[in-house]
Amino acid sequence: MRKFYFVVLLTLLVVSACSSFGRQLPNRDLAVVPSTQTSPPVHVVKHAMGQTLVPVHPQRVVVIDPWLVEIPLALGVNLVGAPDPTKTLQGLGLDHKHRGVEDIGAVLTPPNMEKVITLKPDLILGTTRNRDTYSLWSHIAPTVLLKVQSNGDWKKPFMPAAKALGKTETAKRLMDNYNARLTKFKQKIGSRLKKTVVSVVRLIPQTINPLTKGAFSGVILEDAGLIRPPSENLDAKATQKKAGNPVGYNISPEVLTQIDGDILFLVRYGFKDPAQSKIAVNKLMAEPLWSKLNVVRQGKVYIVDDYYWLTGSYISANRVIDDLFRYILHQ
Repeated sequence: MRKFYFVVLLTLLVVSACSSFGRQLPNRDLAVVPSTQTSPPVHVVKHAMGQTLVPVHPQRVVVIDPWLVEIPLALGVNLVGAPDPTKTLQGLGLDHKHRGVEDIGAVLTPPNMEKVITLKPDLILGTTRNRDTYSLWSHIAPTVLLKVQSNGDWKKPFMPAAKALGKTETAKRLMDNYNARLTKFKQKIGSRLKKTVVSVVRLIPQTINPLTKGAFSGVILEDAGLIRPPSENLDAKATQKKAGNPVGYNISPEVLTQIDGDILFLVRYGFKDPAQSKIAVNKLMAEPLWSKLNVVRQGKVYIVDDYYWLTGSYISANRVIDDLFRYILHQ
């Protein structure tokens, strides 16, 4: 592996010739650097790895952490490369709008640096999960790494990413829209808001996984003012302490009453095909305690899309809000 990175580094040094755009800067405040006849204007972006000179309005953006793919899409920035973009775009129903996004590698493997070089990005956007290869990426183009703690914590990196992309005002408008939609939801649900217990359960092969407030959907449900069952009323830190991860934990069928509520959103994840998924759902529904749940007797169990309920950013968050209107308000 070290030999591989050494070879890649040599390649990058030759190709990029140590571009001044991507150099890391000393930790001091710097103003926007004006444009010249040969280069676009740049500004200093502070991020997890320090400070980097970045084009004020990048035209060719590559994302190296799939968790960030939605951000340039939402902000209207030209995304030219991402890990396995087809899966992301199809999951969001956007594949027909963004056909030009090139695949730079699978989600669970390091992105292909040679492919990224051919795309000639003027900004590379990643997270602290990419810190080990940061110096290599910085030789290709200006690289900004955002701090990330969990997939549920989608709002914290949104504005820093928008600043790097030169879209701060657009991002503010989008967040205003997000909050306005939730305000509308609260107004329409009225007095039911604090009386409706909403449970979210991820059904994965071999186990049942209640999702807590630390999960992506949990953040949105909390912003909506909805209450959770006691078993899911845990923040990211409490969930981490309980389960070793910040978003959820496993339970056995013998304690299904812990996931009861007035509404239950069931998210299927990790199944090889729809047939396997259907078998798992039928097995869950055949459990003796399942039919005794209040939410089951009331017919308020809804199977929702795993793609945008489990992780994402602004676009997925709005898809979740769509489901809140659809299934809780029936609109």
